[in-house]
Amino acid sequence: MSLKIVYLDDEPALLEMFGDLFSSPDREIALYDNPKTAIAAIEADPPDILFIDFRLPGYTGDQIAQLLDPKIPKVLITGDMEVKCAYPFHAVFEKPYTSKLGEIEALLNALKLPHLNGDE
Repeated sequence: MSLKIVYLDDEPALLEMFGDLFSSPDREIALYDNPKTAIAAIEADPPDILFIDFRLPGYTGDQIAQLLDPKIPKVLITGDMEVKCAYPFHAVFEKPYTSKLGEIEALLNALKLPHLNGDE
């Protein structure tokens, strides 16, 4: 079964890079640059994990995270590590995230563990 990953960011180059870096046969990656489209898609078909930028058109990442199912692990990716978030993200990575590829990969691999994906 494929791991369903969603990444929401308003920077197309970062979306493309994420898809290139983390694509594999056992992962289904959906990339969104529009918050409203992403929210609708996530509500219709919840992913196993959501990566989200903090500053988005009309929203902040924590506002979107609060709108969605709390069972979905959410990871903040931001260029501003000084942001104050109202949402308790599962993890936070600073842009550019290329220095954290190993940590992101480990997080994705850990989602196969029952305590993270709700299959207890």
